[in-house]
Amino acid sequence: MNLWKAIALLGLAATAFGPVLTFAGVLDVAANKHVLLAGMILWFLGAPPWLSGRKFRPGG
Repeated sequence: MNLWKAIALLGLAATAFGPVLTFAGVLDVAANKHVLLAGMILWFLGAPPWLSGRKFRPGG
């Protein structure tokens, strides 16, 4: 697996599971904000290099 892809997916997972863990009572709101911030940073660091190699072709 590409390193950039792993970083981006880790950030996406942190962004998705932070609110779920807060709703379940595992994290408080302040910790959730830190998890979301870390997930956002990881996503925006990893996604552009990972997705830059893909070309968009409409209809195919």
